[in-house]
Amino acid sequence: MLISVRFHGRGGQGAVTASKLLAEAASLEGYYGQSMPFFGAERRGAPVVSFTRISDEPIYEMSQVYHPNIVVVLDPLILKAVDIFRGVKEGGTIVVNTTKAPDEFVFDQDYLNIVSVDATGVAIKNDLLVAGLPVVNTPMLGALLRADIPLKIEVLEGIVRKKFGKEGKRNVKAIKEAYELASIKLVHGSGKRSYPRKKKIKVEFPISTPAEGVAGKTKLWRDFRPEIDYEKCNDCLNCWIHCPESAIRLNEHVEIDYDYCKGCLVCTTVCPKKAIASEREVFVDV
Repeated sequence: MLISVRFHGRGGQGAVTASKLLAEAASLEGYYGQSMPFFGAERRGAPVVSFTRISDEPIYEMSQVYHPNIVVVLDPLILKAVDIFRGVKEGGTIVVNTTKAPDEFVFDQDYLNIVSVDATGVAIKNDLLVAGLPVVNTPMLGALLRADIPLKIEVLEGIVRKKFGKEGKRNVKAIKEAYELASIKLVHGSGKRSYPRKKKIKVEFPISTPAEGVAGKTKLWRDFRPEIDYEKCNDCLNCWIHCPESAIRLNEHVEIDYDYCKGCLVCTTVCPKKAIASEREVFVDV
């Protein structure tokens, strides 16, 4: 199982915090959770995107979410500036802060589940305001739970109480109200994509190999030495891709060039099979 969620909001509305809270809730439910924001030096009010992945297996993807199962839109005006439907999987779910009904939305997929809720109204009612502006992240998380997502509202409420302290009670109340008020409906779209599908392209990777330079052979830089357990290794090449020194070579199997391996141990952390262990190294004869 892998559920990918993309949050669209504006600076100050709590999209990044919502993404983190969702990932934390997933972890407490026994799943693997990942949260990643995507923004630069935006001011309050500028568009912000954040991503959450929930899985029953370890998550190794570190990219943005391009094809989400669920999209959460914290500000209805975002729809005028961003194509929030782009890349959403067929049958996915859009959770929108809006006063519109679910069947008022138009999109290019064949069908999507639309969850609509007036999260701004819920935030104002519960006095969730910062500098006079409503913060809608917790109401939107309540509405999100109406989607097909394996998280309990009680777990999310507990995290929110811990996160917001004295204000936790109001946020929990907003979560419950938004959950009850949210309307969900399976809506059919046009089935016609408004953007062309990308063609497959050939990608060439520049490959470098270790060579003796001004530093000479760098094996003496190590304190620990990576060792490959070939019974566990499935030649996925993750270590080869991530090695910053190109000290891993491809022969019949992946092999480590210990003359140039500096012992950074990046390979031990990126190996999905945990097939690379670190061993203390003591040089007797150099």
